[in-house]
Amino acid sequence: DWSSDVCSSDLIKLITGIIILACQLFLFQFLCYLIKVDSIFEKDDDNELQNISEKIDFTSCKKCNISRPKRAHHCRVCNKCILEMDHHCFSLNKCIGKNNYNYFIQYIIMVELNSCLAFWIALYVCINYYSEIKLFGIVKYGIIIFASFMSSCGLFFYLMFHLYLYLADLTTVEFLYPNLRRSEERR
Repeated sequence: DWSSDVCSSDLIKLITGIIILACQLFLFQFLCYLIKVDSIFEKDDDNELQNISEKIDFTSCKKCNISRPKRAHHCRVCNKCILEMDHHCFSLNKCIGKNNYNYFIQYIIMVELNSCLAFWIALYVCINYYSEIKLFGIVKYGIIIFASFMSSCGLFFYLMFHLYLYLADLTTVEFLYPNLRRSEERR
């Protein structure tokens, strides 16, 4: 049987260990990302901010009716103002902002690495065990190879875009609406 021959090899044990390690790192990054607080101000904090608003340049949010620092934006989904809001991540149901942007980039890196790992493992198994895999197995591995390759490519470009934003000190909101940042700098 093909599965018993493959499972007993040392290479598959090594690959299994790498997958388990990658999954653990992925889960660790995911949990760190979820724990990080992303909201800059709640409506209850408005009174405290009125005292320091003379020292720091603040703007007023038309939706929350609170004072907020420059580069804070209101999220329509969370109904909060987020400092340096990048975007609202619907897959995680969380706003990406100043306090969790580094974790978000690490999260993208871990997902990209796991996607690449799945691609290379599936490709390795198909190439080395092609003659022993039945037609259904080839189709299954073909789908895995295609899906992991496409997700790796998409995640790579997504990661490069966010690294560019990070190095340029921009958010996705500021990138898409450049007049927004310029108007806040003039205030």
